[in-house]
Amino acid sequence: MTMMHVFTCFLFVLMFDTSEQCEASFTATLPGGYNTNNLKPCVQYNQVLCPDDGYNSTTGVFTAEINGTYIVSVTMMTGLVAGHTNLWKNDELYVWLYTGNQYDMATQVVCMDLVEGDRIWVIMANAASYTLFDVYNTFSAVLVPSE
Repeated sequence: MTMMHVFTCFLFVLMFDTSEQCEASFTATLPGGYNTNNLKPCVQYNQVLCPDDGYNSTTGVFTAEINGTYIVSVTMMTGLVAGHTNLWKNDELYVWLYTGNQYDMATQVVCMDLVEGDRIWVIMANAASYTLFDVYNTFSAVLVPSE
């Protein structure tokens, strides 16, 4: 089951052109092991796999620099405890993710219309489990090319 989520993340990145030809895209993850220190005020995915100037790995916030529709993906794994994360757009909750069992994973992939200056980020929604496990936690956004 875990490998299915990992493959989903890889397929998501590969489905869209994340090379220099793509105008706006990023993928970031967390370092290996249990992550507890880089989760407040929002999750700071500091291992950037596909960089973009709009993503700040210190804050964990992506700021749109180009108007358009973005495919946004968030995947989480908490490890030994249940957990909730939320994807926020500006100051509004967009979607939430939940894991209930040990090493359960959750993924949300959504289309978001963003205009220049819109911000998106992920927060831990339950104070009881401020823990995310390993590199299985990813945050990605890709601008869908318009024709």
